[in-house]
Amino acid sequence: MFSIFFISMVVTLTAIYLIRPFAIHIGLVDSPDKRKEHKGQVPLVGGVGMFIGFSISTLIAHPDLNAIRELILAVSIIIAVGVLDDHHEISVKVRFFFQILVGLIMTTMAGVMLNSLGNLVALGEVALDLWAAPFSVIAIIGVMNALNMMDGIDGLAGMVALVTLAAVALLTAFHGGDSYEAIAICGGIIAFLWHNLFSRNKVFMGDAGSMFLGLAIAWLLVEQSQGSERVMSPVTALWIFAMPLVDTVAIMVRRVLKGQSPFLPDREHLHHLFLRAGFSDRQTLLILTLIALACASVGIVSHIYLVPEWMMFVAFLTIFFCYLFGLTHAWVFVKNFRKIVGLGEK
Repeated sequence: MFSIFFISMVVTLTAIYLIRPFAIHIGLVDSPDKRKEHKGQVPLVGGVGMFIGFSISTLIAHPDLNAIRELILAVSIIIAVGVLDDHHEISVKVRFFFQILVGLIMTTMAGVMLNSLGNLVALGEVALDLWAAPFSVIAIIGVMNALNMMDGIDGLAGMVALVTLAAVALLTAFHGGDSYEAIAICGGIIAFLWHNLFSRNKVFMGDAGSMFLGLAIAWLLVEQSQGSERVMSPVTALWIFAMPLVDTVAIMVRRVLKGQSPFLPDREHLHHLFLRAGFSDRQTLLILTLIALACASVGIVSHIYLVPEWMMFVAFLTIFFCYLFGLTHAWVFVKNFRKIVGLGEK
């Protein structure tokens, strides 16, 4: 297992270093604007590097490549679409078309879908039956876009994905299995984070990276939460990926209530609130990573100690509605935090 992690990390480190100059040459870069405050043009090659690291490490070290051929196909498509979007922004409709396509590959070709939501209401399993495939496709698109919306400050989407995939690997190991895919991607994420957070030659993951990680997370969470040999319940999967889901769904609900498009870009995400409260990018990254870790830990511990699924679901909904209420009063949050950190009023 360590070999696939190490190979992925080394290959990703090397791939990003080698393709960075080419990305600059062809204009595959992110330039500052009113919503992006970084300095200079930053190459958008993190996602490509992680994909290369994942692909090569799995080809070398994965024990059964036939078991993941549909996953490789799906992430290859989403990386290609993501690179096109990063280089020359494509329409939302085109992006959604390909997200639906990879969702259909996952559900129809690989047979990975949400057949059951578990015992959410204490009345037995909630089976989706004929709704399993369409509900799964919607969930996949939701996870991909939730992680994409988290990609607002250096390292955040990568750290959230790392926490989620590490939790999948941990639960799989607890049940006596091995999650080669999760471990391989974790190696790639760590290599990317080095380039993104510590290297003088900074890179971003781009839409290619966030969609790749989002698809992989959705695939593994669904795969490992279904069937008789599942390693987690569906509600445990919710907790493992709780922060991006709660943040994204709450913001979309708030936009709809205000009569706006739920896909409208804004600066109301959780990391934006912390930044406006006076925290630096690195402080915000640390705080939100700890929140993601706390949520994942609740899911893991509750699963191990057999906390009833309906209780975990009620707790998840409670957190969601508390956050939604807090989001509608975000100005109070910002004002109080500015006082706490001694920045006063602006």
